[in-house]
Amino acid sequence: MLRGALVCIAIAVLLGGCGRIPYRTEGLASRPDCQALYDKHDDITVDNKKIPAGIVDDPCWLRAKEERNNYDLMFMEFDDQGWVQDSKGRQGKSEDYFDAFFDELGKIYDANQENGLSVVVFVHGWHHNADPRDRNVTEFRHLLRDIAIMEQGRKLDDAEPAKSGRRVLGIYIGWRGESITVPVLNNLTFWERKNTAERVSQGSVLEFFSRMDLIRDRGRKGVPMSEINIRDRKSDATNNVRMLTIGHSFGGLITYEALGGEFIRVASRSRSGDYVSRLGDLVIIANPAFEGSRYEPLRLAGRRLQKFEDNQLPVIIVATSQADLATGTAFPLARRFNTLFESTPGPEGDAIVKAVGHNERYTTHQLALCDKSDEKCARTCFDEQKSRSSENREDIKADIREELKLMRSLVKTGIGKELYLCGGLQLKGTENWSPEANPFWVVSTTKDIMNGHNDIFNPNFVSFIRQMYLSVILETDRKAKQ
Repeated sequence: MLRGALVCIAIAVLLGGCGRIPYRTEGLASRPDCQALYDKHDDITVDNKKIPAGIVDDPCWLRAKEERNNYDLMFMEFDDQGWVQDSKGRQGKSEDYFDAFFDELGKIYDANQENGLSVVVFVHGWHHNADPRDRNVTEFRHLLRDIAIMEQGRKLDDAEPAKSGRRVLGIYIGWRGESITVPVLNNLTFWERKNTAERVSQGSVLEFFSRMDLIRDRGRKGVPMSEINIRDRKSDATNNVRMLTIGHSFGGLITYEALGGEFIRVASRSRSGDYVSRLGDLVIIANPAFEGSRYEPLRLAGRRLQKFEDNQLPVIIVATSQADLATGTAFPLARRFNTLFESTPGPEGDAIVKAVGHNERYTTHQLALCDKSDEKCARTCFDEQKSRSSENREDIKADIREELKLMRSLVKTGIGKELYLCGGLQLKGTENWSPEANPFWVVSTTKDIMNGHNDIFNPNFVSFIRQMYLSVILETDRKAKQ
C-alpha cells in the first residue's frame, strides 16, 4: 500500500507541470463581434454538453476581456512564482501585460466618469483557473450580472427616481489552481498548490491590489486615470469607484496574505470610537484554506480597540461553511502531520492546526436560514425570494429591490447582535464579536448557505454577499454627502 501511494505521489510530481498560464492568450484588443457570442453562451462550462464544439473553440473565449451591455469582465493571470503573465520580457520602458491591463482599465474608467465604476475582483481557489469553461468563470459572470442589476436599480434615497448606477467591472484573478487534470491524482496536490498560492500572494498580485486601492481611493468624477497618481485624494469631488473583493479557498489565502498586513495597519492607526476604513470597500473570503494562526494578529489588533462607531460596517468577512469537509476535516488532519514536532499547546496548538473558519476562537457570527415560523423573519423583505433557484431576470430584480430597501434602513440603524436579511437569512453575533461593531468578521454558515467547499455561488450566499456589499457602499455614499 505504501509503495502504491509513493508511486501515485511520484506521478503527481511528474505531472505537476500540467496546465498553462495564461489561458487568456488573445489579449485585450477590441473585438465587438464577440459580444453576441458572450451574451448567448454565458453558461459555457466544461460539463455543459449542450454547447456545440465549434462554439466552445471560438477564439473569442481566449480574449482577456469580455464585454457585455451592463458589465465588462477582465482577466489577469499569475504563474507559480507569482509573476504576472507575459512579464518575463519587461525591460526598461517596454510595456508588459500588467501595463496593458491598466491602460484598458483606464479607458473603461474614463468612459464612465459620470456614474463611476463598481469593481468586483475574484480570486479563485484549488482546481480552478481562467479557462473560459471553468465553472468559477461562469458563476462569476452571473454574479456580475446581479451586481449590474443592483447598480441599475440603485438610488440614494426613496425620494429620488431610479437612475443609472455605476458601470460594473469584474476582474478575475487567475493562477494555476489545477496543476494536474487527472481525476483522483489531482487531489494529491493540496499542499503543493497551497505552497504555490503562498508564492502567488507575495508576487505581483501585491502590486495589483495596491494599484486597485489607489484607483478606489482617488477615483473622482472629472479626474481622468492619467491624473489619479498626482491628484490630491482630498479633492472635493465625490469618490466614484467602489470595490468588492472575493477570494475562495487557496484564492482566499492569496487574498488574505496580500491584504492582511494592510488591515492590521488600518486597525493599528485607528482610534477607539473611529469608523474604521477599509481596503477597497469590502473583502469577502469564502471557505479559506489557511490556519487560524495567520488570522490571530488581525483578531488581536481589532480587539485592542475599545469601541467603534455605532454604524460601523464590516471591512472583511471570512465566511466558512460547517459542511466544508476540505477545510474542516482534511485540512486539520494534514496540519497535524505537518506540525507534529511543534510545541504549541492549548489554543495556540488549535490555531496552527484548524482552518480559521473551523475554530470557535475566531467565529464572530453565525449565518443560517431563519425559522419560517419566526415572525421577525417573515416580516423581513417578503416570504420567498423566487431567484433562489431561478435565472429569471425579473425575479432577480425583485429580490434586489427588496435588498436595497432593507440595506438603506440598515445603514441608518447599524448592525446589532441579531439581524434578519432578505431571503430568509439570519445573522447572529457570537461572544467573540468584541467589541460590538468590530469590522473584522469570521462567519460560520450552515450547509443551506454553502453546501460544501465549492458551493460559494449558492444563491443564499450570493444574496448575503450582495446585501453586505450594498450596505457598505450605501453607508460610504451617505458619509460622502455629510
